[in-house]
Amino acid sequence: MLRLLVTLMLAACLVLPATRSDQGPSAATLVIRRGGTYSGTFRSLDSGRPCVRIATTEPVVLDSCVFEGAGTLVECQLAGARLTIRRCVGRGLPPTKDQTPRGRFLTVSEARSVRVEQCLLEQTSGIYVYKWSGDGSPRQTLKVLGNRVRNIDGRYRDGGGLTVSFVGLNQVRGVAGIEIAWNEVISRPDESMVEDNINLYNSSGTPASPIRVHDNYVQGAYPYPAASTKFSGTGMTTDGDGSSALTTTAYVEAYQNQFVSTCNAAMNIAAGHHIRYHHNRLVTSSRLPDGRPLPTTYAATAVFNAYNKPATVFFAHRVDHNVIGYAKPGYRIPLPDRHDLSHENCQPCTDNEHLPNPITLDSERQEWLLWQQKQARRVQVAPLVADAY
Repeated sequence: MLRLLVTLMLAACLVLPATRSDQGPSAATLVIRRGGTYSGTFRSLDSGRPCVRIATTEPVVLDSCVFEGAGTLVECQLAGARLTIRRCVGRGLPPTKDQTPRGRFLTVSEARSVRVEQCLLEQTSGIYVYKWSGDGSPRQTLKVLGNRVRNIDGRYRDGGGLTVSFVGLNQVRGVAGIEIAWNEVISRPDESMVEDNINLYNSSGTPASPIRVHDNYVQGAYPYPAASTKFSGTGMTTDGDGSSALTTTAYVEAYQNQFVSTCNAAMNIAAGHHIRYHHNRLVTSSRLPDGRPLPTTYAATAVFNAYNKPATVFFAHRVDHNVIGYAKPGYRIPLPDRHDLSHENCQPCTDNEHLPNPITLDSERQEWLLWQQKQARRVQVAPLVADAY
């Protein structure tokens, strides 16, 4: 594949932004109209202007780029697009408009192929994928692999915020080969505002190839401020109001993940069919790092028919062989001040292991050590934030 360096982009009929040192708020978006591999630094100080826009269905690779923007960093709204983003750094800047969050790292609509790997995402509102035009073959599917993420942030500058996720799929239906794996996602209290870190809304794999969510480390799901009393987010939720077995979320397998310090819940099944959560670790102390209580914790996991769908739409779930320690004062499931399995909402939850009391901040720190040991046995993910600039 032709490699187009930044110095050659004008020849490719692209709108090229200036370098970081001299680019101002009115700098143009880089519009990619031709396939190839692109590297460089791209910046936008306008919430309404992406750093990069994909305007071709030819394969595009963004390699070792730096994106800094108040709006969406990479926008890919062209049906049939084929995009790879690898070894890039994406930093969300403060919004320039009211009632607007920091931009997403990537927005995608009806793409044919998307791969995001070994990138660093800092203070963005995550990755959003809407519908799909690929056939689910190895070259026409979605992969989000080995990324390092700090602070998924949907806050508005004037108060309030938008519901955002690290990865959100919306109506990505019947696609084989989808994989979300080996990502490290840490959102700190009072520096972030994430709803479900992973939200699968009316999206599905196939019976032979379910959506695979595995070997991720997800720490943090808090309201803003973190000590608030209302929150509905989670570590991961299957979601959606689809009215049939074909349109709801389906064929999802989540395993060997760690969900740590997640308010409300770690892993919920709120919609869909043929969903299995197994061999995950769900650990929450219900405490902020300074020891203050978190009022909005509830239960580690639940299976509930949030949209009141019939048994032909909501069925065939399993939550098994997970390791759970979820502190919640006043409950006793299965131990004092614990709510590991949601009361009356976890009938398909079997053969899970419950950690002994107490579940403390030290318990959460132990999960981080386990993740580091696990990482040491595998290929290195994206560089630390401090090493990326």
